Amino acid sequence: MSVEGPESWSGWAGRTVEVPAGSASRPTLLEVRGGLTSSFRFYRAVGGRSTRDTLVTTVRGRRMRVVLPADSSGFAVERITVRDGASGFQRWHARIIGAEALPALTAKEREGKFTETYGYFQPKRYYEDTRVLRYEFESQGSVTYHLATGGRPVEIPHYPPRPKGTLPLPHHGYVTISSPDAWRVSLV
Repeated sequence: MSVEGPESWSGWAGRTVEVPAGSASRPTLLEVRGGLTSSFRFYRAVGGRSTRDTLVTTVRGRRMRVVLPADSSGFAVERITVRDGASGFQRWHARIIGAEALPALTAKEREGKFTETYGYFQPKRYYEDTRVLRYEFESQGSVTYHLATGGRPVEIPHYPPRPKGTLPLPHHGYVTISSPDAWRVSLV
């Protein structure tokens, strides 16, 4: 992710990036990261302007996969400065990835921290079959479900005292789990 190409970008400071036009009708999968000592906020952009809808805040150089909603034209990046509690000299990096790069959402329970996006592409057992995502947060967090074919995402923010729940997944798509603390998910 160090060289800028037609589907990868990097920089030192804030910037708005337009994604290729072919991605506009469907969600776009992004892999982003900041530096070990630098943090950045990635926002959704529409028409070349930031909407201030946070996609993700980078954490200690960790690669994070997020979904850019279908009606977005790109993303905006903002460096978190010393007055905001972070500094450093490293660059941010972003690139478009394919659905095959995402871990699959399965019945096996998965645990994590911060932000992770899973792909849900299991065949239906019968026509009306709807699988259910079960999630649990240690403290607070959110679950966002994007249909692979586009459309409006479903976001469920959770704050204490209701840190667990379920979400039906009627069609193929992407599920993003985000929390500053530990979380667990599984498919039932």
